[in-house]
Amino acid sequence: MQENGTLSAVSPGKSSSLGTDPRQETRIHIAVSVKVCPDLRATDWHSCCTYEISLHGARLAALPGITQVGQVIWVQRQNRRAKFKVAWVGEAGTSQSGQIGVESMEPGNVIWESEIKVRIKNSR
Repeated sequence: MQENGTLSAVSPGKSSSLGTDPRQETRIHIAVSVKVCPDLRATDWHSCCTYEISLHGARLAALPGITQVGQVIWVQRQNRRAKFKVAWVGEAGTSQSGQIGVESMEPGNVIWESEIKVRIKNSR
């Protein structure tokens, strides 16, 4: 995910009203429940939902304790957990307010279950 604060509902390489999306990874709009820990040393997990996901990133509802780009957090889906880096934080007054974009720091550890991975791959 790029640190530009924009996300679009278009396929990679196509333009939207927000401009051209520079990411090359296919994303799907799907709300799945995840747990997020905003500090790798903490034990306080918060439940939230995704707005969209890709094999290596996601757009999530912002949670307390997630405040800055570059912050490393845990994201867990069912029994799979991976470290993610905050790529952008939605600015107040924009359509991304209250949202964050995260990018996996463990690309080989895809936390989405098999049927979601297949759906992402088939949406290309």
